[in-house]
Amino acid sequence: MLESQIGFWRNMIKIGLVLILVGLTALSVPAAVLTYGDVDLLGFGYPGGSDPTAGATLEGLTPDSVTLATNSFGHAFPFSPGVGDFAGTDQIFVGSTQTGSHDGYSVAAERINGPQVFLLDYSSLIVGGSLSSLTLGIGADDFQQPTFGQPFTARVNGVINTALTNQLNAIDQTGPVTRFLTIGLDPLIDTPSHVLTLSIDGGGDGGDGWAVDFLTVGAVTTDASAVPEPAGTALVGLGLTAFSVLGMRRTLAKR
Repeated sequence: MLESQIGFWRNMIKIGLVLILVGLTALSVPAAVLTYGDVDLLGFGYPGGSDPTAGATLEGLTPDSVTLATNSFGHAFPFSPGVGDFAGTDQIFVGSTQTGSHDGYSVAAERINGPQVFLLDYSSLIVGGSLSSLTLGIGADDFQQPTFGQPFTARVNGVINTALTNQLNAIDQTGPVTRFLTIGLDPLIDTPSHVLTLSIDGGGDGGDGWAVDFLTVGAVTTDASAVPEPAGTALVGLGLTAFSVLGMRRTLAKR
């Protein structure tokens, strides 16, 4: 009889813990991701409906952490933005000052001088909460600094981002190839407007052309002052109730 009662209350403890953990999860604010630009391999289309972001982490990265998508995708060129394309995407860029040329992009008639600037409004992800994690994703195309020796510089909100700059300079895509990457940003860069300004420019002789197919921003928010959802509150309450009942039974058993 005693052994069966012990087993029963052990199970109650397990159930209480599970209910509390599930309830606390329900109280958290979920992450969300926005996409900027057409995910279309610069107008050529990803083969077989492939997901170019597969293998990369789109949200929740710690600052300066980098992940790369599993696959790279080659394509034809030249190309130019279509009507309605997100500003800065599907466009061939060269450095702000170009005095040389090292690849096909750098002599393409469609090229324009950098810097390449993106204004990424993620305000819809910050609704009544505070930002705890910010992740930037870039469909990077034809970066070849290791081969041509022309360095890139990336700025976020006007400040050089060393981790992103290093990552873009480490890529050697050997030609018109797109590969998606993500990087964690310091959430303290968040502005009241919740708009991220990304700038990419080519240095040296400016003759290593590049492009960006699309971008993403992933945000994780928390809000300690928010009223918890009823489901989350109920689950936590059930878990605490289980422990309360267990305490009462133990007290009565000792009398």
